[in-house]
Amino acid sequence: MSRYLDIIIQKIARETVFKLLVNGKLVEQATLIFKTWNLCDYKKQWIEALERLRTHKITCLVICYNDKTNRGFPAISTVDIFKVINSKLLFQPRNFSSDEYIKMLREKEYNMQSCYDFIMPFETHNDHGWELQYWSCDYNPQEIDELIAELKE
Repeated sequence: MSRYLDIIIQKIARETVFKLLVNGKLVEQATLIFKTWNLCDYKKQWIEALERLRTHKITCLVICYNDKTNRGFPAISTVDIFKVINSKLLFQPRNFSSDEYIKMLREKEYNMQSCYDFIMPFETHNDHGWELQYWSCDYNPQEIDELIAELKE
């Protein structure tokens, strides 16, 4: 039986791919960029993010982080997680373009500790009225603990 929430790290050729499954369905997939963080850094952030669910109502999984000091396109992609009444989790993907990214970083440095300060409120529609993508699942602390243990291996 699959869990409500699962993270899979898969090596495909020369790339390392992050996969997020909610209710057994693949909902988000990203090739990890290792210019700023390595795989251990990503896993550490994911573990901390999942542990935050014990005491916080919002957290995020950083799935792409290429800071402005590296060559290439500066970018941040996250999956923001919102705990609703201790029974449901809502997941919403966020992608910050280089313009948004540069504007954000004028105010505060982005790192493993500060990434939670950049979480935007949950929204069902954008400013243009378009529906925004999100997923939900039941919140099961025991399953979260199992996932954390697997990420620590």
